[in-house]
Amino acid sequence: MDLHSYASAGVDIARAESFVERLKQRARRAGHDNLWKGAGGYACVVPVSGDQAVALTTDGVGTKLLVACQLNRHDTIGTDLVAMCANDLICVGARPTAFLDYYAVGSLSDEQADCVIQGIIAGCDLAGMILAGGETAEMPGLYGEGHYDLAGFAIGQVSRDGLITGEAIKAGQKLIGVASSGIHSNGLSLARKILAGDRRRLEELLTPTLIYVRPVLSLLEEKDSCVTGIAHITGGGWRNLFRLNGTVGYHIDNPLPVPDIFRQLSACVEEAEMYRTFNMGMGLCLITAGEAGRVVDAFRSHGFAAQQVGLVTDRAKTLTMKDSAVILGD
Repeated sequence: MDLHSYASAGVDIARAESFVERLKQRARRAGHDNLWKGAGGYACVVPVSGDQAVALTTDGVGTKLLVACQLNRHDTIGTDLVAMCANDLICVGARPTAFLDYYAVGSLSDEQADCVIQGIIAGCDLAGMILAGGETAEMPGLYGEGHYDLAGFAIGQVSRDGLITGEAIKAGQKLIGVASSGIHSNGLSLARKILAGDRRRLEELLTPTLIYVRPVLSLLEEKDSCVTGIAHITGGGWRNLFRLNGTVGYHIDNPLPVPDIFRQLSACVEEAEMYRTFNMGMGLCLITAGEAGRVVDAFRSHGFAAQQVGLVTDRAKTLTMKDSAVILGD
């Protein structure tokens, strides 16, 4: 059986990362020096007064839209859109407050549009945000019949003391993994290529991305919070952990259960590529300098599955797994 990769499905992560670096250099202006640095680059943090700042982020849901269109199911895709933005905001310690959407179609369908927007509203409710506004654009000729695009924009609030910078991450600290609901909204180009003829599995791909805002905020708002880093596991898979602090690495010896959808994909994809592309059952990972049980309990009390999955190591930008040949490096 031929093995597939994210690159063979048309997505070149290395090239995208190179583009982002070029973009940062070209866009650089004096005002960038005033921004606060949040861990992982999940959101830009703009100071507004004293020790208060706003965190801003934007994202989409990628080719998951094609699955929604293929199956004519649009009731969950809006929740994915909110999740991709809200989960990024909490990674820098921000409380999500407001959301904007951009919905572009060839020709507006009331039924489709209502489903999409209801999903966005449901996601905002889960994240504690208001849908403050947005843009609906009809562009015949640009989008095919029944197809559309979505983008989301979210804002949150964070104080200087509450900002997560990743600088406090040290070897020996604990990794807490929080379960995903499945594939979430990344790696869909590769997944669609493998599962193209399996309608049951395609339906499973539309399970919405989980929104982790409430338990995370409950932890961050504790006076003695010991959370030193948070990684939203999206594009790039478990390599997202390397974004938090370039001086440390990670060892995972007690991973969360891998959902069946990934087991089917792994028959056609090398193991290391799976962990570089998908969340593999861990949608969020927190690093704590305190008691692991306290973090785990916060998630379980909100209905999420969570457990200690490993430790921070002193092997910079290296991730190893027990009883596995998987070694990810940056």
